[in-house]
Amino acid sequence: MILPIRKIVSDSIVVFVFASFLAFLKPFGMHHVGYLYALGFWLVMCFSGYGLYAPAIRIGNKVFAVRFNGIKYRQWLCLAVSTSIASVLLGLLAPFIIGAFFGAQNNYWSSVMSSIIASLFIGGFITFVSFIKDYVKAQHLLISEQQQKITDGVAKAASIKNDKVIQFISKLPLEKRGKLLCLQMDDHYLKVFTENGEHLLLMRFKDALLQLEDFPGFQTHRSWWVAEDAVRTTKKIGRRFVLILENDLEVPVSQTHIMSIKQSLNLD
Repeated sequence: MILPIRKIVSDSIVVFVFASFLAFLKPFGMHHVGYLYALGFWLVMCFSGYGLYAPAIRIGNKVFAVRFNGIKYRQWLCLAVSTSIASVLLGLLAPFIIGAFFGAQNNYWSSVMSSIIASLFIGGFITFVSFIKDYVKAQHLLISEQQQKITDGVAKAASIKNDKVIQFISKLPLEKRGKLLCLQMDDHYLKVFTENGEHLLLMRFKDALLQLEDFPGFQTHRSWWVAEDAVRTTKKIGRRFVLILENDLEVPVSQTHIMSIKQSLNLD
């Protein structure tokens, strides 16, 4: 039931600001009182209220949450009931605080009734502000957690993609490993081109395409696949469309794939 220190400090700031504001306004016939004296009174009153409201709301959320289970605005109802109970308790205490600062009241119980009404207004307002502050903070925390999950998910997906490419490149001899440029089907073999040369793998072309399905690239021909960032330029040779790679290799593009490749490379 103990409140976290950070919340107590945060709530205390709200209480102090509100007490300072009340001392400035000087309500309830306090216009003849000096600011510092009024501030002292409202600080005692507001922090006494906080000492009642904070545990009352915390306990109320646990007790009334079960009783109000299934009600649409259960959280607000718990807050209203808890605040009302705390206001009654503060109303019973307030006459003693008022008496300490301004002299004893003639009729304690009539003073209690007016104190309960004032406590409902002042305590309810402070409670509402504190509740909204905690709600906004909780929403920000929830959004941050969701964004972190999205970021972690993207990073995990990227890691899986990279792992597949690394696994594929690891099939090559050490001296041939490097940036992947393109693949060419050669009978039952697969010719792999990297920035460090080429190598023949005993691997089916379609199996390689499945392993590189998440890697940015495209199939240009029934026997060719090209990494997107390996394309340096393009050219037309008669009716044939050709990609020029950064290793000066010329890769043919079939009519089947020409439109999708032009879209991928933002070509007219």
